[in-house]
Amino acid sequence: MTEAPLSIPPPQEFRPSLAGRIGVGLAALFIGALALFHIVVAVGAFAVNFFFGAAMASIAALMIALTALVAKEAVSRWRLYARLEGGRLIALLPRRRGFIDQPRVRAEIALSDYHRIETRLESFSSLGVTTAQRAYALVKTNGERLTLGADREMLAPFFANLVAAIVSRTGLPVVDRGAVDGDPGLLLVAKQSVPDWTASSLAADEIAKREKRRARTPWIIIAFSMLVILSRALSGN
Repeated sequence: MTEAPLSIPPPQEFRPSLAGRIGVGLAALFIGALALFHIVVAVGAFAVNFFFGAAMASIAALMIALTALVAKEAVSRWRLYARLEGGRLIALLPRRRGFIDQPRVRAEIALSDYHRIETRLESFSSLGVTTAQRAYALVKTNGERLTLGADREMLAPFFANLVAAIVSRTGLPVVDRGAVDGDPGLLLVAKQSVPDWTASSLAADEIAKREKRRARTPWIIIAFSMLVILSRALSGN
């Protein structure tokens, strides 16, 4: 009796959506233009009043920092790429693939070298606002980990889709390590960090508290935005 040929899944490619990549690129250009405008205004303001010039220079510095952050995000989105071929993962993973920078990965990975996939929720709270990301890592039998990256809230998932495809091909088990609190550093812009993967999960009641805070976050952002719009309208600007 002739054996049926093995079914080999076709290659799969993973990238952030084109619309998302273009959107963040345009955002970087727009914020960069605003930064340039504030630099010009600051230079002129110093000729009028030192303190006014210093205030405008501070705003310009903030806009420059924001431009650098969004530009870094844009470059990372365009570089992020993964391809599954048989039992191999061809990965081009930039440093920024979540809130936490990771070592760059440019490698062809044999998935058979790994024993499981681990995932956990990483929560960050700052100035009354709580957000989170779900991180994923490939783990070998000796505990060595390759952090794939993390899907942030309110952004289209990338790593969840990649992990689902890996599991479908290899049958690797996914181990949920619960949730941990991350350090937001400076408003998740600099010095942010998360505990090591060996850290214990938060208790169930603490996880529930953070979920409630995260549910309130969009409303806080909307309320703040409306307050800014209202204040500008009342001031005539």
